[in-house]
Amino acid sequence: MASHYINIDQFIQEARVYQHQCRKARMRALAITILTRVLVILAAVAIAVIGYLTFPSIAGAAELPAPPRWSLDVSTTSYHLRQWARNSLNQDNPGLGLEYEYSPNWGAAAGFYKNSYSRTSVYATATYTPLHIILPAGLTLAAGGLVGAISGYTSAEVPDRPLMAAALLEVRNASAWGINLVAVPNAGQSAGFVGLQLVVPLS
Repeated sequence: MASHYINIDQFIQEARVYQHQCRKARMRALAITILTRVLVILAAVAIAVIGYLTFPSIAGAAELPAPPRWSLDVSTTSYHLRQWARNSLNQDNPGLGLEYEYSPNWGAAAGFYKNSYSRTSVYATATYTPLHIILPAGLTLAAGGLVGAISGYTSAEVPDRPLMAAALLEVRNASAWGINLVAVPNAGQSAGFVGLQLVVPLS
């Protein structure tokens, strides 16, 4: 029987090359993910600016003073933007959070929910929604984005963890009841999603 020997120096060199390639791949995935999140925020701001310039009378309604208010955010479900994620990941995401609206444009939120990998995620974010549109039936729509920190994910699942960024759409009635839609696009191998929160006013 013939014997096969591995040159230890060659093995070590190949292992180092492989590790270097893995590090480069991880950094590339992280850069793509962060760039995608930044582009989402910039797109939301661009839409807000275009809306303000196009519909100044509508956007101007957001400039009216409003008292700060607290709300309860009830996380419910999500829709993943890749087929494999819809087939294999969890799309039932119960959770609770608190939202503080400092002004019509600025706010903050924190809470927890069951994430796509059936683990508990804790989040804290700042929100900015500069585009406001008055809808029929006493409804208002606010669009913008959020940035913050989140737990409950591995670097393979979310390369830019613990940082997070997403587009944000808020719909409210005259009594401040409503919904939040949080959207994260696909990035690299990660699956984006659109999440739904029910909003209950507390003050």
